This record gives sequence, C-alpha cells and structure tokens, in this order.
Amino acid sequence: MNSVQQPIGRGAGEHVRARPITAKLDAVIAVDAEGAVLEWSAASEELFGTPRSVALGLDLIELIIPAELREGVRESLLDEGRSAEETLGQRLETRARRADSSEFQVELTIVRAPAGDAGPTIFARDVSHRAEIELNRAHLALVVAGTQDAVLSKNLDGIVTSWNPAAEELYGYTAEEAVGRHVSFLTPPELRHDVDKILAAVRRGEVLDTYETRRVRKDGAVIDVALTISPIATTGGALSGASVIARDITAERRRRQAREFLIAATRDLDASLDPVETARNIVDKAVPQLAEVCIIDFIRDDGLIGDSVAASTIPEAAARLEEIRREAPLSQDGDHPVAQVLRNGDPMIWRDLKEPGVNDSVAQTAEHQALIDDAGYESAAVVGLVARGRKIGALSFLHAKGNLRYEEVELEFLGELGDRAALALDNARLYQERDAIARNLQLGLRPPRPARVPGLDSAVIFEAAGRGIEIGGDLYDVLPTDDGCWVLVGDVAGKGSAAAGVSVAVRHAVRGLTREVDEPEEVLGRVNELLLEGTGLHDFATAVLVRLRRVGGGEWTLTAASAGHPPPVHVRKGGARLLGGGTVLGALHDAKVQRHDANFAAGDTLLFCTDGWLEAGPLTEHRDPLELARLAEYLAPLAIEEMLARLRGDAVTRAGGTLRDDIVLLALRRV
Repeated sequence: MNSVQQPIGRGAGEHVRARPITAKLDAVIAVDAEGAVLEWSAASEELFGTPRSVALGLDLIELIIPAELREGVRESLLDEGRSAEETLGQRLETRARRADSSEFQVELTIVRAPAGDAGPTIFARDVSHRAEIELNRAHLALVVAGTQDAVLSKNLDGIVTSWNPAAEELYGYTAEEAVGRHVSFLTPPELRHDVDKILAAVRRGEVLDTYETRRVRKDGAVIDVALTISPIATTGGALSGASVIARDITAERRRRQAREFLIAATRDLDASLDPVETARNIVDKAVPQLAEVCIIDFIRDDGLIGDSVAASTIPEAAARLEEIRREAPLSQDGDHPVAQVLRNGDPMIWRDLKEPGVNDSVAQTAEHQALIDDAGYESAAVVGLVARGRKIGALSFLHAKGNLRYEEVELEFLGELGDRAALALDNARLYQERDAIARNLQLGLRPPRPARVPGLDSAVIFEAAGRGIEIGGDLYDVLPTDDGCWVLVGDVAGKGSAAAGVSVAVRHAVRGLTREVDEPEEVLGRVNELLLEGTGLHDFATAVLVRLRRVGGGEWTLTAASAGHPPPVHVRKGGARLLGGGTVLGALHDAKVQRHDANFAAGDTLLFCTDGWLEAGPLTEHRDPLELARLAEYLAPLAIEEMLARLRGDAVTRAGGTLRDDIVLLALRRV
C-alpha cells in the first residue's frame, strides 16, 4: 500500500469536542463503526469535491480512497481489534480521490477514538505539496549523487554535512572521512584565510560564483578548483549553511597559463645570439610559472649529457645542480629521466618522484640525492630538444615543496615549449657559427695595424660596434711600394658575413690591381666593374684610394681617388683640404671617381674616416666633413695617436657611450 503510518501525540484528540464539523483548517469527518459517513464538514466538501448531502451515509473508504488501496486503509483506520487508546492519534498518509476522479496525497489522522457503536472522527489534510517536496528532495539527491561535479554542503560553522561521490573522486576522501570535519582540511596552509572569507560571505547570504582557488587532495597534491557557493536556508528563511559545487580546473588553468607563457616567452627566446645566454633565458622564463626548478641538459660532443644550465626558486639549487652535472654528466644509456626521453623521443611525466624506484633513477650521486632531499623534488616533466632534425638535449621541469603534480594534459604544451626552445637554441648555435665565420672574414678586412712605410708615421683606430652577423663592412689597408704606398679606406653596404665577404673581395681586388695599374681612379673603376658582376643585390661600396709617392729631391706627391666615401682630410700648413667626391661603386656602369692631386710635404697629415664616425649618436649630434676638417686642423699639432684618440672620444661621447656602427680612423703623417 502506498501509505505512511505514524502515531501522533494523544493531545491532538483532546482539542476536538462536540462539533468537529466546524473546523476550518482541516476537513473533519465522523464515521460509524462500519465506516459510513456521519458528519462531513464544509472543508471536507472543498477538499474532496463531494457535497455533504451526497457524502452522508456513504462508506468513507469507498468514497475517498482509490480501489487498490481501500483494504489497507480500512484496516488501518477501522480495525475493531484495537483499543480506543491504540486507535487515537493514528496517522495515515495515502493517495485519495476527489469526486472528479483526480487523485492527491492526503494525511488522515484519528482525533477522536471510537466509543461504543460510534466510529472514529478523522481529520483529513492535503499534503501533496509535502510529497512534492520530498520527491524533489529525492530527485535532487539523485542528481547530486550522479553529477560529475563535486558537491558538498557545510553548516555555518564550516562543518561538512554532505559529500557526493564526485567529491570523493576529486579530493580522494570518502564521505565517511569528510562528513563531520571542518572544511579547512581541504585548504593549503597558505590559504587558511580563504575559508574564513567564504564562510563570512555565506553568513551574509551571498552567492560566490566560479570562485577560483586551490585545494589539497588526500594524496597531498594541490589542485586548482572553481567553486560555486550558495547559501542554504530553512523553510522559515533562516540560513543554515551552504552548498559547494567544485570543479577541477587544474588542467584548464594550466593551459591558460601555458598560452600566456608561450606568448610572453616566445617573444624573448631569441633575445640573445649566444647559446648559453639563450638557454639561461629559457630556464629563467620557466621559473616560477611552470616549475620550481628548470634545467636544460645538452648532448655534449663526447656523447654524454651535461653542460647544463639551471634556474630555481630554491636558493643555491640551480648552482648546485649545474655543478653536479659538470662533475657527473649523464649517460644516454642510463635510467635517468633525461636519458629515457632522449632515447624514446617522447616527452614524459613522472607524477610522483617519491614513488619507490623512481628516486633511484633520478639521483646521480650522494650529493645529488642530498640536493633532491633539500629541494623536496615531487614531480617532473621532461621534453626533448630537437631542431632541424638534430638532437640538442632535454628540457626538464620539476615541482618541489609545493605539493604540485605534473599531469598528462600538460605534455602537449610542454612539448610545444620544448620545440620553440630547441629552435631558439639552434638559431643561437647558427648565429654563433656565423659569428665565427664573420669574425674570421673580419681578419681579411683590415690588418691589425698599418704596414710601416719609411718616411711616414701611421696610426689606426678600428672600433667594432656589431657582433656576429651584425659586423659591418668597414675596411682599410696600407700597401707599401718601392717609392711609397697605397692607402685604401672603404665601406661596404650591409652587415654580416655577406658584407664581410664583399669587403674582403674589394680589399684583395685593390691589392691585385695596384700591382698592375698606377692610377688610383683606374683601380676604383676596375673595382666598380667587379661589383657590378657580383651576384649580391647590395654589392655596393664607397672607397677612397690614395697613392703616396716619393719623387726627386725628397719630395712626396699625393694622388687621391674618391668614390662616394667620406672625404679624407689633408692637413697642411695652409689649412685643411677635403679630398672627396665621386659616386658609389657597384651601382652604375659609369661610376664617377673624383681625383685629387697635391704635394705631401713634411709635417702634413692625411686623415681618413668611415661614416660611423660622422654619424655617431642621434641625428642632432652628427658631424659633417667640414667639422672633421676643422677638428683635424685643430688637433694636428698632437701626435697622431693622440689625435685619433681625441676623435674617437668625440664619437663615443656623441653616441652616449655605445657606438652603433663600426668606426675606422686612419692617419698618416710625413716625417
């Protein structure tokens, strides 16, 4: 029978006296011993839809109870075998029927026990709403139990009062372990204030939607969660606690941080052209966002794994780790996680480094074991560094002293970061190789010092502003001859190895041509043809070539050919003269070369420069050739070494201490 029986206190019957049919809060019905209706209140008419005139004399059970429930209800309400005391207060909840055949849930309570031939008096009350509440409650309980979100409830003091299966899965505690405990057992020590903040909001009746924070699992792992917290009120409206829906957002949050990190890190990975500086930049970027310890291990030329670069939030851990790798490099055949990843080629995660056997494969030496213990290694992720088909090494991330664990979902991101880091490292390697090539080429651009020429004093200053592929194409040379010398100063368009190569070609072409051709303008004309035949798009150069020659009677002559280069200054007793003009070489078939002829008397000075000196510093600080001529004339009384040092100082001062272009200053003086 679909009914609920429950006794009530006998005091309920004492409030019903001679006229039950006048009660307005409940339907009141009186029946005889056989169950026929003797009295039928107005509330009964309204509740069951049957007029009093119709109901009187009818069997109550047949009148209001569905057929399938009548036998059980009759036995409960009209059992003649029970005494009056046993009958009084009998309460029965069952389905009832109205006159229109609709059904509802009713509660029937005997409020006056049968006496003699008289039957009981019964209160009838519609409790459909209560049944609906119970149904909703049961349904909600099923929903809560079946949802994939962790759901718990707590009272206003923070004591856990309910705990669904998803909460067990999320936090690792069973309901028996969680219910009755203060909710702070889920909170990391550094977030204890978090519980007080949430409880205060609950007591104010506030709803916290998607409140992001951290919680601790039973296994000690710290996870990121999004909480939705809603106050729970009693039927009277008083606050009694709160429901908490928790969703694990660890993977989601780490993916979000990963995207942000990749954007920021990628921007800076190529900040240096030095492989070691690049490696240090990478590990520094990863700490502390991705790890408490981050290390790059390189595959050395001898096949071992070492030359490591590390960063850490833990004092001295990085330096200790780098030293350990120097003293005990890893073997690629070993069990260390780095060796395993390099052999297998796939990124790997060691979620708990404290598991039996795992620590043995990680610790290299007793000193390394001490570092692991001091740092509190907990979890590791290792990705290989491969660029352009070449294995470079491995990038390792370690969580320490934070109860954090790397998860499988993070491998994709860490692998992508490893790919970008590997490319940056390989680029740095290529830059370094090109740097070496360019520097070797630089040795061909200019001699370390001008060749000695009898009768001439010479000095040079070369200030290299760039490095590697930024090296410029400034060149100079002094070529002694039997009767004097040739002097070449030039500048090739562009920077790097290409510019250096063109500069070398120009210098050696001039060296060869001056053995065959006696006129400087003809030599430069031949160089122009050489550059026009080149395959480069920017094989342009400026140059000035001077022939200094001894003639009869101990006199010297000067013949200069200028092709678009900053003009050299000829300082003599009558003042300073500029020897410029001409057009750039390599641009036009009929390049213009400007020729100058003069005597080069005792005490005369010939000063050359490249545009790096004229254009040092901001535009407002640039100097023109006339200013150089005035300075040269003013400084001419000084030794030429001091003269060049003063001119260099002028350029450095204008540049704010850092030159952005190469400078060549070359001076020759007749003695």
